[in-house]
Amino acid sequence: MASQNQDKKNKPSIRKNYRHTTCVSRVQKVCKHNAYVKFMLDAMKSSGCEVDLENQILCEPCDDNSTMSGGFDPDAKQIVICENKATSLRVVSRLLTHELIHAFDHCRVDINWHNLNHIACSEIRASSLSGECSFLSENLYGKGFGIRGHHQDCVRKHATESMMCSRGLTKEVASKHVDQVWSRCFKDYSPFPRIPRKLSDLKNTLNNQTQDHITDS
Repeated sequence: MASQNQDKKNKPSIRKNYRHTTCVSRVQKVCKHNAYVKFMLDAMKSSGCEVDLENQILCEPCDDNSTMSGGFDPDAKQIVICENKATSLRVVSRLLTHELIHAFDHCRVDINWHNLNHIACSEIRASSLSGECSFLSENLYGKGFGIRGHHQDCVRKHATESMMCSRGLTKEVASKHVDQVWSRCFKDYSPFPRIPRKLSDLKNTLNNQTQDHITDS
């Protein structure tokens, strides 16, 4: 009886350990094999901000009730992937690319993470360039917007929701800041040569003409 009770107590710990090791394994695989993540890691290195994969990309448990799946900590210069949300290699690759774009923005310009317009700009870029608003991804997760105007509508929605979640803003306030910087930030594709819609869009050479649109406000 005592042994059975002990087994029950150990099960949550076993599940947590499994989630953590699985998340770490997926991050390692994505960093090694995913073309978009590898491209962003190369961009970080070329910009003088090489990522220490072991110490700067962390898997940690997050609130199950939160919509947040990961984040970038500019003070610690670390990316956190929520291990309880990292349910597949596809999810991890999207999360990691998204957060690497924030890290890239932090590296290339003097971004003020207390300035809501700066944050909105980085969220627009991360939502647009990470692949999370590709037609395939949105339909896989049941959030399809339709083909016409799909990408821009999706980016606006995701950027607004990210600001609401990470900054505790109302939808009205978050949308206002997204709208204020939309025209210049949506057109800033750095370090990609264009919005990456397929693997052939990734070139071997990085776009050297980075645009500092984030801090124009």
